[in-house]
Amino acid sequence: MKNIKFWPCILVMACSITFVISFTGCKKDNKGAAPLISRVRTVAKDTIINNVIQRITLDSSIIVTATKSIKQDSTVTSGGLDGLYAIMGEHLATTSSVQFNGQSAYFNPALVTDNIILVAIPLNAPWGSGVSNTLTVVTKYGSVSVPFSILQPAPLITSFSPLYATAGDIITITGITLSGVTSVKMGVTPLEIVGVPTPTSIQVKVPAGDVQGFITVTTPGGIATSPIAYGFKLVVYDDALANGWWSGGWNGGDKPAFDNTSPVLRGTHSVAITYTGGYAGFQIGNGGAPISLIGMTALKISVYGGPGTEGNILRVSIEGPDKNGHQVTINNNPPDGVNVSIKEGQWQTFTIPISQFGTGPVEVQQIIVQELSGASPETIYLDDIGFI
Repeated sequence: MKNIKFWPCILVMACSITFVISFTGCKKDNKGAAPLISRVRTVAKDTIINNVIQRITLDSSIIVTATKSIKQDSTVTSGGLDGLYAIMGEHLATTSSVQFNGQSAYFNPALVTDNIILVAIPLNAPWGSGVSNTLTVVTKYGSVSVPFSILQPAPLITSFSPLYATAGDIITITGITLSGVTSVKMGVTPLEIVGVPTPTSIQVKVPAGDVQGFITVTTPGGIATSPIAYGFKLVVYDDALANGWWSGGWNGGDKPAFDNTSPVLRGTHSVAITYTGGYAGFQIGNGGAPISLIGMTALKISVYGGPGTEGNILRVSIEGPDKNGHQVTINNNPPDGVNVSIKEGQWQTFTIPISQFGTGPVEVQQIIVQELSGASPETIYLDDIGFI
């Protein structure tokens, strides 16, 4: 007599979204019944236990799907892009399509039961004005739509220009998802918005006074912070070297051109330096009274790579005493400092925390920019050097 294998089908408990063991061929079909959506719940991605779906081959034709518990959150009528959600309802087992504002979303059929669908809102789903704000589920026996809006994504600032200007000048902030901007600040100082903002651009006016800091933009989607800071608390070089500062260096770094006219990041001049020997250095120092760095957080410097400099390394260093009176010095080999990588034919602005320079100087005596790739000759350009 042949042995007959019996494989039980244990149904899913929808109220807890807990699969004990189910067979891929045992889903309840509810033939002829149109789908219903009762609510949508959030599901935090990081609460899903690893290996939520485990496929175990019993023989060549039968696969068991074992699914562990998934934590639920509150009922919602709106959601964010790439957010994971549980659609609750009835007669959902034959779902063939889930759409957010007409955009189809991927879902794993193994995570679909008669009462639940786990699905992530696609990153390209439309949102904002002019969309239907609907969630649609299509099954073998019909479709159902419910109101569901997609939240505005968080804003992102990619750049702003100019990096330093005078009162009354206009700064153009460029980014992504800047729609509905409600405020723009520089540090804690509110900025006046001029013109009509767009989803990718905002213009603001530089206020009077000595303002500097990171720019923040607030929208219905959240708050974005600029990747670098605007302005300076202490200017070392803008279009000319600040009064009382001297220059020096070695292997060509001692022959800078402070009145170079091209390329220029801002204003009319930049510093052109041609290193004529490997590991050459450029120095600018203060010859007067000590300059305190108390209250300042970072050195800001912009670098442009000349021909053949792609990927070469510069080490930016500060010499001066730390809070314990110990000298943060350039006498080490290589000196204490921060390495930056050059991009040929492109300006880069580096905002380097003072705490990254050795033990953290509280005064600045000189700034050193040394070539560390051993390249010779090598031309670089510097602009807008100072502290924030």
